[in-house]
Amino acid sequence: MSIVAKLKKDELKLVAEEVGLTAPRDAKRVDLKRLIEASDVFEEDYEFVKAMIEQVLEVKTQESQQNGQIELERLKLERVKAKLELAQLRTSANNSETSFNAGETEASIDALIKSVTTLTIKVPSKSEGWGFFFKSLERAYCNKNVPEKFKAEILLNLLGDRASQIF
Repeated sequence: MSIVAKLKKDELKLVAEEVGLTAPRDAKRVDLKRLIEASDVFEEDYEFVKAMIEQVLEVKTQESQQNGQIELERLKLERVKAKLELAQLRTSANNSETSFNAGETEASIDALIKSVTTLTIKVPSKSEGWGFFFKSLERAYCNKNVPEKFKAEILLNLLGDRASQIF
């Protein structure tokens, strides 16, 4: 079995060019193999052709390894980019959470007061209505997810002048 028989079409084309033969573009693998084996160089200097084949295979192996390394580096770069993007998303999520916690301004408290006021009944004037008032207030707190620290302030705001009469 000839060493040429193991080669692929592109490898056969490279060997033919290295040996000095001109291969047609549309030549098939079998045609390239016959062209190389029928050449004067192959018959007269078999070792030279064998060396060219080994060189072509070595170059192809090196290119394959380089392409593998490049692909590996590209994947590493994509992984680093993904980690960076994830870190940025986490940072922005933490910042928005922090800004919400730190930025609970009068406007957000006023908005909560307004929404809770619309969901509760009016402050009762008789003592019998207080139970119903507090039930509606608790429902409003639950519906609007009012933080515990704002509940007292909202209640005082709803009671207004009546809160001063309690003391």
